Amino acid sequence: MDRETIALNEFIGNRIQEIAEDAWENHRVMRITGENGRVIQLGSGAVWERWTCEADHGFGPCHEPLLTLDQAATLVGQPVDFCLISPAMTPIEIQVLDESYGFQLTELYHLSDVVTEFKKAQG
Repeated sequence: MDRETIALNEFIGNRIQEIAEDAWENHRVMRITGENGRVIQLGSGAVWERWTCEADHGFGPCHEPLLTLDQAATLVGQPVDFCLISPAMTPIEIQVLDESYGFQLTELYHLSDVVTEFKKAQG
């Protein structure tokens, strides 16, 4: 009996592509692939850019890096369960692939909101 099977890597790749297409369609959020991102450093923390905002917030395309909640926590120096109190830009819910837990729901925050939170934490 012949059965068509999909390799796990192919399934994961397809799901990541679907998430990226949905993020673009609904939020104008672009996925940064491979080595095309940049290192974002704030204080003593650094993360790799994986998403960028291309939405027009009234001044043309934004082009600002978007950070997951885990990345924001790393840069602000807070535990992973922290949240940004009052971001200027509405966070975007999205699924990301976590190497330990699989696909997880998270929020994307504009870098400017994370920088504001960092400055508040610094006093």
